[in-house]
Amino acid sequence: MIKVGNIALNGIPRVAIAVSDRESNGSIESRNIDIIEIRIDQFSQLDDAHIKDNIIDRKALNLPLILTVRSKKEGGERYISDTRKLKIFEDNIPLVDAVDIELRSSIVSQVVHLAKKNKKLVVISWHDFKSTPNNKILAGILSAARGKGAGVVKIAAKANRAIDVNQLMEFTQKNRSKNIVVIALGSIGAISRLSFPMAGSLITYSYIAAPSGVGQIPLDILQEQLRLFYPRYNQYLINKSAVVEDA
Repeated sequence: MIKVGNIALNGIPRVAIAVSDRESNGSIESRNIDIIEIRIDQFSQLDDAHIKDNIIDRKALNLPLILTVRSKKEGGERYISDTRKLKIFEDNIPLVDAVDIELRSSIVSQVVHLAKKNKKLVVISWHDFKSTPNNKILAGILSAARGKGAGVVKIAAKANRAIDVNQLMEFTQKNRSKNIVVIALGSIGAISRLSFPMAGSLITYSYIAAPSGVGQIPLDILQEQLRLFYPRYNQYLINKSAVVEDA
């Protein structure tokens, strides 16, 4: 069983949200979120102290933290040089539970090495915002990412037709034993945020204020639907609420 921080990725849908340095902890802590993705590329400031202080502040939420410095080519908000990215990872990997680095990044090997040295989960990601590749290409991406040392492989591809969603779901089902997160991007692919966990996708991404990905479903709506269609997820939230009330 693979884990990120203290959260097991074990078949119950796990909900992650991406945050910058703008959200307050108060807007997050009561929302039954499982994982926080800290998106450094969305920060208003990139000086070392500001980044570190923000991550330390997020640790107070007692939720697993994924450190991401997304490439602009793969959906990042701004350009950040590879040298600067590597420095951010070096400085802050000890503070988080996992890192997300793109398969096509020139620093993927260095980041994987740093993460494993610090005993952190490695998520290696790949994005296509135009189309869904065929299964041979998807299999090659999965194999390459695992070969680079991924603990989890994240593939996000644009669905232009319903058949693209079906293809990605079937690919997820076929490879569910390989620790994958698969997302169908775009309005047609929005259903993937709800349905792909059933096929074996380990994490589904949502948002509170503004989406960080195309086709994301607002948190309250996603959780309501997950509770309806996944009895184990519903019971999980009931149990969490009971623990909070007892405390």
